[in-house]
Amino acid sequence: MKNFTFIFLFFLNISEVFSQEIEYKVYFIEDSVKIGDSIPLISILKYPKSIELIQPDSSYNYLTFEYIDKKTFPSIQIDNIILDSTVYYLRTFEIDSTQNIKLEATIINKDDSLNIISNTDSITLISQVTDISSSLINNTLFSVLKSIFNSEKVIYLIIIILSIIILIFILFRKKIIKYFKIRKIKSQLNKFNIEFELLSKNYSKNNKIRELEKLLLLWKRFMEKFTNKPFSSSTTNEISYFINDKNILGILSISDKCIYSDNSSPIELENLNALKLKANNVADKYIVNIRNE
Repeated sequence: MKNFTFIFLFFLNISEVFSQEIEYKVYFIEDSVKIGDSIPLISILKYPKSIELIQPDSSYNYLTFEYIDKKTFPSIQIDNIILDSTVYYLRTFEIDSTQNIKLEATIINKDDSLNIISNTDSITLISQVTDISSSLINNTLFSVLKSIFNSEKVIYLIIIILSIIILIFILFRKKIIKYFKIRKIKSQLNKFNIEFELLSKNYSKNNKIRELEKLLLLWKRFMEKFTNKPFSSSTTNEISYFINDKNILGILSISDKCIYSDNSSPIELENLNALKLKANNVADKYIVNIRNE
């Protein structure tokens, strides 16, 4: 049970760590309990690092429950947030069928103090008085239900799966991050090639300047992503300062003449394909650099 409690606290803490407000939550591990049995109660307290808190101890009034012991886990600090986890072991001798509990922590100030109240959680008392005439039927039904669905095993299974996933990510996080980066780049490259091919075919059919402008803008924006150079806002002369490829610069110059001159000839498909090949080479080089990081 102690190991289970620790793992449970770990996943619970990680899932709630990003809120900046004070939170105080308590949870019973079990749904029901017998009179006098030990009852684990999980306490999760999250608060800013700048304040000082005192949690309930053996002197606290737990209402219908009696204090047995507690186990406090080391505080976890993420940025300026402190996360405290405690397991209280309680018991009850009251006969109420449902019993509730909430805890109070105290913020210590110089002049006064402020109480922080947790949520309320409840637990059901298992009656130990059995109707003899129906005990055999009840026991049989309980056995069938337990065999159909064992919630404890399901919880353990979920925890094991999550632990394996987290462990794999910790061990191979660099490779995993690289994989998704490369996958994203390949997806962008594939989308670029499809759009470029479509615009190239449209331009080859009608030789419209508008189609050529779209094609060049697509190419320049793609080059910007992987070179960090302002292609789309630069002229061909300005591009020559950060790209050392005479063939590509020549194609861009021809494109400018085609766009701004009425007497120029359409750009050949071979030149358009050279632009596409250049973009693919830049993306491939970017992928190689990621793999070598």
